[in-house]
Amino acid sequence: MSVQNITITNVTGIESEYIIKDKLGINIGRVFIIELIKEKKYCSFRIKFYKQGKESYEPLKDALRMFLKSLFNNMDIFKVNVLADENINVYAFTDLGFEIEGIVSCSDVSNNEMHHEILFGINQAVYDTFDIDKKLSLSEKGIELRILTPVDAEVLLDYYTRNKDYLKPYEPTRDESFYTLEVQRRILMDSYKQYLNGTALNFGIYKDDKFIGKVQVSNIIIGIFKSCFVGYSIDMLEQGKGYMKKALNICMDYIFNELQLHRIEATTLVDNYRSQNVLSACGFKKIGVSEKYLYINGKWRDHLIFYKIRN
Repeated sequence: MSVQNITITNVTGIESEYIIKDKLGINIGRVFIIELIKEKKYCSFRIKFYKQGKESYEPLKDALRMFLKSLFNNMDIFKVNVLADENINVYAFTDLGFEIEGIVSCSDVSNNEMHHEILFGINQAVYDTFDIDKKLSLSEKGIELRILTPVDAEVLLDYYTRNKDYLKPYEPTRDESFYTLEVQRRILMDSYKQYLNGTALNFGIYKDDKFIGKVQVSNIIIGIFKSCFVGYSIDMLEQGKGYMKKALNICMDYIFNELQLHRIEATTLVDNYRSQNVLSACGFKKIGVSEKYLYINGKWRDHLIFYKIRN
């Protein structure tokens, strides 16, 4: 199997193992067939890919596409599952139509350490019709919002670690495990699955390609309610510069005009005046106080409730 930049060849003498090489003939990955049951039209395989980060996207996607074409078109397989390292470039999978079906804990060993793997799944019907771009990015006036994925776990860990004391008075009480790469990766995995399922949006806020904060849209309800909740935070070094107002306006434009939702709700602590000013500047109206609404910084805290209706 080959395309312009990728070649996949069977390992001599091992029917269930394949080598992935780039256009220079360099080994960049391996595929290990776990199950191939033609009667049930099912295949599962594990992929090891040696490139990381953004540069891995195109070759990994090409390799996956080649395997899927062979399985679906030549072997009449209907369902495929793939196990991949938790640090794999998720976009290469989801942009082909894969869904994240779960995480398999401590299923792989590398350098004498146990690692988790992501379980991806796709069927032939989805692959044949899939044409949705899942790399959602919104930008305006120098601010960009990007959907966060498990690939961004190190960036999020750095953000929360640096801003731990700054965010503590405003966010839910967290134990120390929250400030680990593993937990951040799992949180991002869950939020990305929710994004793919259409129930949430977890945006990173970027200024000049630098991560400066978050906007999270949750509890997206379509139906007759057409509503959602929004929450946000920003780096302590970037507050007071108007970035959060810009980011929230970009997010609201997407919620109202693309998702076609009717109502957005947000809450703030009664003494978080900066956040209240952001909401007011973005056209939110105050409903009232919700007593003992969230467990913040060691106790149940009252919150002000705000909302905005689509014009």
